[in-house]
Amino acid sequence: MLFALATLLIQPQVYAQTSFNAEKIALIQPTNSSPASSLFSIELPLPLTPVSSDISIQPAPFTDSADLPEAPEPAPVNGPKLIDFLISGKPMTVSVGQLLDEERHQQRIWMGLGIAAHSAATFDAWTTRRAISTTSARELNPLLKPFAGNASLYAAIQVGPALMDYVGRKMMYSRHSLVRHMWWVPQGASFASSLFCGVHNLGVH
Repeated sequence: MLFALATLLIQPQVYAQTSFNAEKIALIQPTNSSPASSLFSIELPLPLTPVSSDISIQPAPFTDSADLPEAPEPAPVNGPKLIDFLISGKPMTVSVGQLLDEERHQQRIWMGLGIAAHSAATFDAWTTRRAISTTSARELNPLLKPFAGNASLYAAIQVGPALMDYVGRKMMYSRHSLVRHMWWVPQGASFASSLFCGVHNLGVH
């Protein structure tokens, strides 16, 4: 019976101490706290701005004028212009007929020079024969000296002009422009030399 009375007297004190501990715990920890909020005590405020659906993202305009250097201006060309050829009046092409006319013209000149050179050589042979037969003159050309005593001199003296005709003909169709324009020189030299020798023979007494 004493044990039961002692239990009744001690129970309020235990209850009071238990309630006191609960109030102290409530002051230390708020009632609305949760385990998740106790772990993260720092919250960062985020701005809430409405996003409009009309906003369109466009790339910035690209300009290369400031990045790339300016191209240099082309140097002026001082060559002949097309208008110069048109104003000059000279034809830019040569027809086949013009080439044939030029060739026929050269052929006539070649034949004329050949006839003149062979005629001058014949004149040289006649004056040589005349000087030898009428005076005591002698042929000084070693190539014609064996033929100077008879009429074979007329045939032998034609070898030189015939050779010059052949050379002039070859020069007329040469690939070099300067040679083509001087094809008449061999025949002209043969004519001049034979004519000079013939006139000289006439002066021999």
